Amino acid sequence: MSVSTSTSTVVEYTPDRRAQRGPGRVFQALSSPWGSLVPVVVLLALWQLGSVVGWIDKTFFPPPVDCFTALVNLITHGDLLVNIGITIQRVLFGFALGVVPAVVVGITMGLLPWARVVVDPIISILYPIPAVALLPLLLVIFGTGSTPIVVLAGIISFFPTAVNSMAGVLQNDRRLTQMARNLGSSRGQLLGKVVLPGALPSIFAGIRLSAGLALLGVIAGEFLAGSDGIGSLTWQYWQVYQITNMYATLAVIAAMGFTLTTVTLRIQRRYFNWTEGNS
Repeated sequence: MSVSTSTSTVVEYTPDRRAQRGPGRVFQALSSPWGSLVPVVVLLALWQLGSVVGWIDKTFFPPPVDCFTALVNLITHGDLLVNIGITIQRVLFGFALGVVPAVVVGITMGLLPWARVVVDPIISILYPIPAVALLPLLLVIFGTGSTPIVVLAGIISFFPTAVNSMAGVLQNDRRLTQMARNLGSSRGQLLGKVVLPGALPSIFAGIRLSAGLALLGVIAGEFLAGSDGIGSLTWQYWQVYQITNMYATLAVIAAMGFTLTTVTLRIQRRYFNWTEGNS
């Protein structure tokens, strides 16, 4: 009696690591601060080509090379750097004025139900109001100068951080909080070791939004009520129809916004990298 056995060969599929590394490296490169500028450079190149060929009207959309030349002239022969410094100072003051109390208010609303009941309706009423519409009121209260512009930036940057801070606290795992209480944690320990670490991802998301909105508030204030700053300079160039200079200052504003959001992201990754999870 003979017993015949048959064996089957199982072939495991192993994905090509080189194929995986290729797109991954490209994605990593484009996700870096310098890599994220690649789409901008491509857009500017197409803009320049369109201007040279004649597809784009140079009257309204001057070539990027001409705008860059105007930017160099404003830096070397104009007062662009002085106005940039004024705007940066206003943005930082407005950002601090809005974000610092927003984190405190948001965490308090998340921890205390009565605070949420009192403050949340006020935020719901004020948040939809266009902040620029408040500028005339701020001019009446504070007069002209930098103060109403800084306050406007603070108001705009307050709401995203406050709402995100409250949401971060409310999204904390209740089981962790209860476990910490059962282990005898004090209120300070509970706040510092459980609540805040769990809420930090949402808080930083709000801070990044507020950084860009603070710049938005300052530029809007300088457009309408400023006598100096990069926003006021842009408005002046529009009034006298110096288009290349106007585009040059707009490029500076875009660079400032990019720098603000990039710096806040780098701070998060440097000191609180765990808040990004696996992303």
